Amino acid sequence: MDLTKDKWLPVRLVTGEKIKISLAGLLDNAIRDVAWPRADFQGAAWQMLIGILQCSIAPEDEHDWGEIYEEGIEQANWESALATLSPVLQFGSTRPSFLQSFEGLDSENCSIAGLLIEAPGGNTLKLNKDHFVKRHSVEKICPDCAVMALFSVQTNSPAGGAGYRVGMRGGGPLTTLVVPQHEEDIPLWKKLWLNVLPQNDISPLPVSHQFPVIFPWLAPTKTSEKAGNIVTPDNAHPLQAYWGMPRRIELDFEQTQSGICDLCGDKNDALLTYMRTKNYGVQYDGWLHPFSPYRQAKKDLSAPWLSLKGQPGGLSYKDWLGLLCISEDKYNKTKPAKVVRAMAERDDISLWCFAWDMDNAKARCWYQQRIPHINARKLAVVHALAQQLLTLASGSLMLLRSALKNARFANPKEAKMDFSMLDIAFWQETEHAFLVVLNALIQDPQRKQSETLASLKQWEVQLHHYVMNVFDQDALTDPDSPDEILLRQISARHGLDNDYRKQQARKDVVALFEQLKESTHA
Repeated sequence: MDLTKDKWLPVRLVTGEKIKISLAGLLDNAIRDVAWPRADFQGAAWQMLIGILQCSIAPEDEHDWGEIYEEGIEQANWESALATLSPVLQFGSTRPSFLQSFEGLDSENCSIAGLLIEAPGGNTLKLNKDHFVKRHSVEKICPDCAVMALFSVQTNSPAGGAGYRVGMRGGGPLTTLVVPQHEEDIPLWKKLWLNVLPQNDISPLPVSHQFPVIFPWLAPTKTSEKAGNIVTPDNAHPLQAYWGMPRRIELDFEQTQSGICDLCGDKNDALLTYMRTKNYGVQYDGWLHPFSPYRQAKKDLSAPWLSLKGQPGGLSYKDWLGLLCISEDKYNKTKPAKVVRAMAERDDISLWCFAWDMDNAKARCWYQQRIPHINARKLAVVHALAQQLLTLASGSLMLLRSALKNARFANPKEAKMDFSMLDIAFWQETEHAFLVVLNALIQDPQRKQSETLASLKQWEVQLHHYVMNVFDQDALTDPDSPDEILLRQISARHGLDNDYRKQQARKDVVALFEQLKESTHA
């Protein structure tokens, strides 16, 4: 299968109709998005398509980028660029094959379900622990879905036992892609183009003799049995960042079946059922992937930059600023993804953030969300204001935790409570109110409009009410409790209310909208 010519890519048209296209048909302005049956495949498909654009037809500079965004890509130029990449994008039994081992693997066949991040591993099956993701739920995959499953597992590759290497950004990396605010009005190719970097910002377009150091499946695998045999930006081409291949995988194209694909539901005469894997694939180190934000520990200037990962509960609004601008706190420096920094001065975009939350090899959950983007010209002012709000929110959560312990235990300092669910709920349930005030600040960072001041005041009032309501719902649940316990609970509530009002962070936030009173009485 030639991925540049065969129709394997499912897409959704502006009419809602779903069809399959070849890569050559990507420029159709009627296409609004890819249409894979899984959320992680959607994210993987965007990354793969951006990588293809980057390696085949990337603009020379920012001016060239803007011209193409406004006027489009000539179909003839696109087809010519794809023809150059055609030898790279072959998928099937003939090697080299897309994202599979250059060498044949002398391993036993295992289920094709191993391509899926969440599939139970061998030890899980042996111990009969596949309670939530059952074995045999996926046994047959069509070649189209197999392409995307391969890209997804190579991109997100988690730890998988001795010698099974993690992805270039570690297991379950956080990906942040730029998307337009009004997505339904924009064709897919323009959405993808927002994440294509000019050549002068990453690398000139490659020529064919460079392909083996960009696309790892075109050359003998640089295995990692020996310590130090790693692939870094210094000994590989910078564009290999888009095509990391840590896993040695070989799909079995001999033992196929006809029937229905367990993932997409399409009928196919050559469903894949088996694959082979082997450990000690490519070991990556030192890469800064253009799609991910990174963090560095401040205590050690030589500490590596580590990509942010998916976390339980997903992203919360306390994380947003670190995805938008270079920042630091007491412990870490954070910088946004390169594609986000490249679009820093646009007003009409948002960020699509997604990741697997991984516990080593175990996938716990897939998270994704859209977050607002702040134009770099306003970012410094809005960042400072938003940071004040976040300081109050974080401090209020800590007070709520303490008050709940005081209400529940006679000796709260010696007691332990699990607040993980409280923390997740807090950031999720107060997000909408924060988003309202953040949008107001983005539109009016100097706070000259009375509506902006009113939104700040409303946010503070809502935060106070939320904290008190959660305390009441959690602590004041039994009016028939003994007097001693009721008095302890009421005392904890009064303490929470007083401590909230006395926070310096609250005073700072109140000062932001105090001029509302002055303008009202003027």
